Amino acid sequence: MNLVKDSNSRTAILLFAQSENVESIIKPIFPSAKQNVLLWKKMNGNALKTIQKTKLSYFISTEKNQVGTSFGEKITKAIQHVFDQGFEKVIVIGNDCIELKSHHLLQSDRDLKTNSLVIGSDYSGGAYLIGVRKSSFNSANFQRIPWQSKDVFTALQNLYKEQSIGYLPFLNDCDDASDFKKAIHKLSFSDDFRKLLLSFFNSLKVKKNSEIKFISTAYQAVNFNKGSPFPL
Repeated sequence: MNLVKDSNSRTAILLFAQSENVESIIKPIFPSAKQNVLLWKKMNGNALKTIQKTKLSYFISTEKNQVGTSFGEKITKAIQHVFDQGFEKVIVIGNDCIELKSHHLLQSDRDLKTNSLVIGSDYSGGAYLIGVRKSSFNSANFQRIPWQSKDVFTALQNLYKEQSIGYLPFLNDCDDASDFKKAIHKLSFSDDFRKLLLSFFNSLKVKKNSEIKFISTAYQAVNFNKGSPFPL
């Protein structure tokens, strides 16, 4: 992993995600491979832009530089690698939470000054963000977390139950079309990425067979998707 250093902080952000080519296979939203690659390229770009706004140092971990066989081994080794570079706090995020903003990352950095762990939970029991201090990081225990399951949030709480934990607001991770629907509705109407996603989804076909409409609760506007619709 290559370090991009933007500040003198002892905190680094770790973007732990697959490349758009791999992500498009793991999480296909559209029937076309090309469309899925483009979507996850946009998602990776948005995550990186969010990180860069914080001015904190960051690392990018993809299948090209991850070490290990299981997800738990890969993410644990990636975190340990960041600590080995001299950082005292690591904030780990993925590429699938479009509601995550730079202020959440900066809040995590502040919370890690007084907490051993910071968690941002999604609505399915997982975590869209995990911040951890080097002094409280045990790689063996961390690797045994039931990653990629609905028990991640609870397992992290149990692992750090004797230490202080900071919590961020619940946000949506986007693993399927329904998740994107929920997340996009929560973005501000002035959010540039929201506009980009709506334009993108409304111009493409997704893996749905029934006609579905999206209703904006703020303006009571109804947009019907053309072709095979995306559930927005």
